[in-house]
Amino acid sequence: MLRSGRFGAVGLGLLFGLGIASITWAQGAARFDGQYMGELTLTKEISGDCTHPPLGALYPVTILRGEVRFVYRPRFGTTLVGRVDENGLVKASARLPKGFVRMTGQTDGRNLRAEIVSPSCRYLFQTKN
Repeated sequence: MLRSGRFGAVGLGLLFGLGIASITWAQGAARFDGQYMGELTLTKEISGDCTHPPLGALYPVTILRGEVRFVYRPRFGTTLVGRVDENGLVKASARLPKGFVRMTGQTDGRNLRAEIVSPSCRYLFQTKN
């Protein structure tokens, strides 16, 4: 019989299993931790008010404990925040006054390639080795 305020054997088992799964996921995503320096290339102007990144400029994408952070400076000075999963799939976004900026890509722990899409522009981020 379960008493109020206490977990039964099933409840404790589920809680323990969820805890192990979240620790395993965090450890898997943490293997991608680091700073990825890369170039931005403007690949498409959607509404015509895009900024071409300076030639040779490098931008950092930071992954720490599975969290992705990218300061998107070519136009808005916005920080994209998101996650990397255990397979290296990167997703980050930020809200703007006129929509969202989204980053989607892939990392292998050494290189990162991602598309960044805003309401007006598309960029390619690619690490520079």
